[in-house]
Amino acid sequence: MGIVKVRETRVTGILSHALIGLSVFLLPYPLSYIPPPVLNGLFLYMAITALNGNQMFERITLFFMEQVAYPPNHYIRRVPQRKIHIFTGCQVLQLGILCVFGFSPWSYMKTIFPVLLLLLLPIRHRLIPMLIEEKYLTAMDMEL
Repeated sequence: MGIVKVRETRVTGILSHALIGLSVFLLPYPLSYIPPPVLNGLFLYMAITALNGNQMFERITLFFMEQVAYPPNHYIRRVPQRKIHIFTGCQVLQLGILCVFGFSPWSYMKTIFPVLLLLLLPIRHRLIPMLIEEKYLTAMDMEL
């Protein structure tokens, strides 16, 4: 017989976050014995497995999919394909700009990164509505 029910409580969340916080004390000694490629591989695996269920990643896959094969998400039924692709393109462009500044080897570009994050709000609420009607943006945001 398999698992019938899982009950998560507030204690579970607090305990898991406390253990994550305690892992900071592992930084100086035990973690120094783990080779960096192993840690990088672990983080890469965690990033790739987190992509499943991410709405932006799902919309990026729509670029390479025929419209007949689109999943039956509610925003896909309400928003025209072109508007979905414009919105996704804007998000990919913003992500690319953030990556350029965040992973830059020059420290002065990295100091601009928080300002760029803050600028994403007016871009989303002022510029994007000029390209896509508010009703379509609302339909795509409801999935979040």
